[in-house]
Amino acid sequence: MKTERDGWHGPVLGMGKRPCRSCGLKWVRVEKELEDASKIKSESSSEKCPQCNSENEVALEFTRTEPSDHAIDPFFGLELALKEPTRHGTVWVYGAEHLKHLKEYIAAQHRVSSGTKWSYFTRLPKWVKAAQNREEILKAITKLERRLITKCC
Repeated sequence: MKTERDGWHGPVLGMGKRPCRSCGLKWVRVEKELEDASKIKSESSSEKCPQCNSENEVALEFTRTEPSDHAIDPFFGLELALKEPTRHGTVWVYGAEHLKHLKEYIAAQHRVSSGTKWSYFTRLPKWVKAAQNREEILKAITKLERRLITKCC
């Protein structure tokens, strides 16, 4: 059973282009970012031609997007509750198990490679893995641990 609220609820990007109906300029382009897919009011947008200034109705195609800190649920686009800003970026986790593994990795003095370039830890941003940021990241992780509703393992 599906409802109106099923599906993507996160940020979307609407993009479209068309030739100007007045002067024939090759492309009148529109790019619209919305923080919530439910805020889509119309499948088109009115945009002025940069050359002749006439109004053009441009059809939009919407795609999922994510905020710069990537702290959203990948299935529904909802904002994560367990995120903590630092001066380098946002530290975020999905839950207690994720937090435990991240803390172990960051706290390790010597990190052993998993042998694959597709592991979670190899895809972390460089600022998270940098040894000089270890203390700051661990402080953020401690704050996240305090906010956990359930304790892990």
